[in-house]
Amino acid sequence: MELDMERVWRDQQRPIPWEEDPDLSSVPAPQDCGEALLDVTDLHPRIRFDRAYQKRGLRGAMDRCLMREGVWKRLCQVVEGLPACYSLLIYDCLRPLTLQKAIYEEFEDIVRARTPGLQPEEVERILSDFVAKPVKRLHAPAPHTTGGAVDLTLCKNGVPLDMGTGFDDLTPAAHTHWLEEHPENQAALENRRLLFHRMTGAGFINYCTEWWHFAYGERMWAHAHGTAPKYGFCPECDFPDKR
Repeated sequence: MELDMERVWRDQQRPIPWEEDPDLSSVPAPQDCGEALLDVTDLHPRIRFDRAYQKRGLRGAMDRCLMREGVWKRLCQVVEGLPACYSLLIYDCLRPLTLQKAIYEEFEDIVRARTPGLQPEEVERILSDFVAKPVKRLHAPAPHTTGGAVDLTLCKNGVPLDMGTGFDDLTPAAHTHWLEEHPENQAALENRRLLFHRMTGAGFINYCTEWWHFAYGERMWAHAHGTAPKYGFCPECDFPDKR
């Protein structure tokens, strides 16, 4: 236990490297490896599903937590490498297009209300930092439609740790590296560092504008590794919009 806590402390002292938003235009189309999609909602006592979008009443929100088998194995590796007082809380994983559209529309309303008078292209640019367009693109699927992306946080003794912002915060403070340059909240900085280093140490890639978003096997991961994506668009995401 003492050794585990010492490792936690070391990760809390390691700065998060600064990264640019990657240009994925040269990433080849995925050749799906056929890896299983798992329902992991109740598979591990230290990994819980928050049903964040269902709580917000968003159209298409799922009641179950689905992800690729490779993602699940790495999440188990993360949590089992931490002291028993730590756990993971998943906000979102596999995301149908209906939900992707509802999130995009919600975020668009927030951005327009926050800064009235923005031109459509400027709204779209701001949104691109936080949510993919709700478009079915088999050659370039959005991360959450592949089963290879997960939004999550760390908990201690069952309580979510302070990360400096909440989930889906649409401000620069949500950028993973932000607290390295604005370290007024030392506890949140150390918590972000711990989450970042444990997740990347298990093979995940972090999306630099969202401290909560990690991915494996999809386009961002492929870009970082100089290879083709392992995961393509999941048919389970192709739900009709019944609004």
